[in-house]
Amino acid sequence: MIVSTGLMTMLQKRANKLKNQQDRICILSDHFQLLNHWLELKNEGKSITSYFEEKGYRRIAIYGMAELANRLSEELSGSSVCVDYGIDRDVSCSIARIDNVYFPGDELPKADAIIVTPYFSFEAIKSVLEKKTDCPIISLEEVIWSV
Repeated sequence: MIVSTGLMTMLQKRANKLKNQQDRICILSDHFQLLNHWLELKNEGKSITSYFEEKGYRRIAIYGMAELANRLSEELSGSSVCVDYGIDRDVSCSIARIDNVYFPGDELPKADAIIVTPYFSFEAIKSVLEKKTDCPIISLEEVIWSV
């Protein structure tokens, strides 16, 4: 019985590792598709700024201070849409290019919308933010695929 339990534990660990690897592959594939579509839009002369303008969102916040947040901020720079602040669990994130970064639990300044860049965790992040604000909380994925 000890051997069976040990074997079962080992097989479960391998199965979990495989699932984690598959999850990472799915996330990377989704990232590729999203970034590829975003680049297609840019090559067609389109900007995701139009999404925000059509919705009347002039002052936004960005959740998740990693690479996608930087690309979003760069695309909106110089447009009619202003990125007022960022939100992240790590307010000292070294790659963030947004000056004012708040913890999700902080009192958040008023914004027209919050854009969630880690879209693969959108539902969990949205449920946290809904307790802090009444503005729309939107996945970057929705923005990109809506243009």
